[in-house]
Order: sequence, then structure tokens, then C-alpha cells
Amino acid sequence: MPCPTCAHVPPSGATTCPHCGTLLKGSTLIMSNGGKGRPWYALRVVRTDGGREAVLEISGDALTCGREADLKLPDDPFVASVQARFFFSGDKLAVEDVGGDNGVFLRVRDERDIPPGGELRVGRQRLIAESIPPRIPGPGGLEQWGSPDPGYRFRMVQLLEGGIRASAFPLRDGTNLVGREAGDITFRGDGFVSGRHASLHVAGNRITVRDLGSSNGTFVRLAGPVLVDGGDQLLVGRQLLRVERGTEDTIRR
Repeated sequence: MPCPTCAHVPPSGATTCPHCGTLLKGSTLIMSNGGKGRPWYALRVVRTDGGREAVLEISGDALTCGREADLKLPDDPFVASVQARFFFSGDKLAVEDVGGDNGVFLRVRDERDIPPGGELRVGRQRLIAESIPPRIPGPGGLEQWGSPDPGYRFRMVQLLEGGIRASAFPLRDGTNLVGREAGDITFRGDGFVSGRHASLHVAGNRITVRDLGSSNGTFVRLAGPVLVDGGDQLLVGRQLLRVERGTEDTIRR
């Protein structure tokens, strides 16, 4: 069966999609052995103002975060009462979005598939991938209105606060650069976007995204449960969370 997130067909017996990391149907989602033998994990709320960072151990089988959850993220209008759930799948840690609306975004480490309807966070920008339907020719096979169809198959649409649609950026076949100073998609007024931030590659019916070493990262919205590990970062509303793995003394030091 294809992956429900990116439609890639995984190898037989795979429990996670090798392209996007989504847990596949039939995977063991919740650990039942009371946590014996599994790694020590915690969540850190990263602060950029130098203030004290909250750290909360994942001591049970699951932990929630949100305005009124186990890990509290108060005073953020873009976070639901319970926005995300972290849980164990065997001895591995997984996360899923349970709050909807503004979503939970995972920082890209390697190349990731972006299906139509998939969303990105680049700096302060929120972008959604869409398919472009082919233009239907008029009588005699000629275009009735506008310029000739250049053959774009996908576009990225900028979403403003409240989900309002703004600029649309068509994607050509091959590599499309995203950045602040140069590229095919630019956001000159966003100081959180690096000069060369990310690339979007179109090949056939696939879009893949890769971060180009940006300062603030490129984030993909979760469409289902995915496995995470130490060092992974997530955006929940305006809050940046980092998954910590190791011992309590090491992480709190």
C-alpha cells in the first residue's frame, strides 16, 4: 500500500515510509512494557532571548503539549489546548498533530517529499503546495485567453494569518530556489529567511524539499504520526521544541 502522506510505495514489511517518515498502517503505536529498556527522552522549549528553557521528561507512554497540556505553551494564540502528542512506538519516539488548524511542523534534516496539500514553514512564511490543472484548449485546439500555457504542474501558495491566500509561485521542472535575497521564490522583508534558504525540486509528479543550510531551518507540516529522535526540532505555533535524548543529568546540565 502507498504511504498516505507522500504516496510512495515502501518496501514490503516497512513500518515507516523511507521518503517522509510517516508511520504506516499496522505499525505498533504505543509501547506496552511500561518503558523498560527504552531510551530517555525529554522535550525542551527553545528560547532565543536567553531566558531559562523549560525541559520536561517523557516519563510515561505519552506526553501532550499545548496551552492546557502536559507541556504547557501558554499565551500563544496559534496553539490549541492540546496540539501535539508524543508517544512511544516500540523503543522509538513518535509525534502526531492532534490539534489541527495551525498544525505541527518538523524541521527538515534530509530531502523530504511534499505532496499536494502539504505545507512548509520557511522563516515567518507558511506555504502550501498545490497542483495546477492543465489548461483546456479552446475551439480548434487554440488557447482562448491569456498567454500560452508554460506547462507548470505545481505552485506554492503563501498563507497569511487566518489561512488567507496571498501570493502564488509556480514551480518549474527541476530546482526552484527559495530565499530572501535571490531565488525563484523570495521574501525580502522576512529577516528569518536566509539568503539561500531551501530548494524545491519538481520531477514528474513529485515535489521534494531540501534545506540549504539556513539559519532557522525549513519545516514540513505533519500529515500523520512520524518518528523523531534526539536533535529533531518542531514548530508548534510560535514555539520551537527540541527533542532531547540521553540521560537526565546530561540534558539538564
